[in-house]
Amino acid sequence: MGSYLIKNLEGRPHVVVPVTMIVEGVLNGSHGPLMYPRSTLRNVRAWNGRPVVVHHPTMEANGLADDPVIYNKQKIGTLFNAGYDAKRRALVAEAWIDKARVQSFPQVHKAIRAGRALEVSTGVITDNDEIAGTFNGRDYLAVVRSMHPDHLAILPGLRGACDRKMGCGTHAVENVAGSW
Repeated sequence: MGSYLIKNLEGRPHVVVPVTMIVEGVLNGSHGPLMYPRSTLRNVRAWNGRPVVVHHPTMEANGLADDPVIYNKQKIGTLFNAGYDAKRRALVAEAWIDKARVQSFPQVHKAIRAGRALEVSTGVITDNDEIAGTFNGRDYLAVVRSMHPDHLAILPGLRGACDRKMGCGTHAVENVAGSW
């Protein structure tokens, strides 16, 4: 298991959970299979400060997390220290999970306390080149040229488009039960 940090943010305790959000390749999201090249994944700064929510926002909020209702109902943390891991060809970050807020989601809270990894999914608006092709044996409809990040969704009991088998998700952290 990896290491963990308990830090304060806005005067409240948070556990810092490493997360892999997207790896280079074809992801089958809400707009069908799209190719996410490494050039797109390297644009990381816009991810810092984006909310971490449990499940994607509903279409009532236009699928976006920048809504006070979503912050009040689903937000459990914030992304920081986004970066590009060249070795894994992946967009990575730290999910700072608020101890008080996550307690409203027992399945997520229990998994984090036990040090278990969780599935994630990015909420992004993409600009695409409508060029179909194949990458590593997977067909895609378009190539993502830029991303406008909105949120990172934690998906308890569900699978993300970039799932654990592909290398995405939260990374297991040491058991935080005694200190968090």
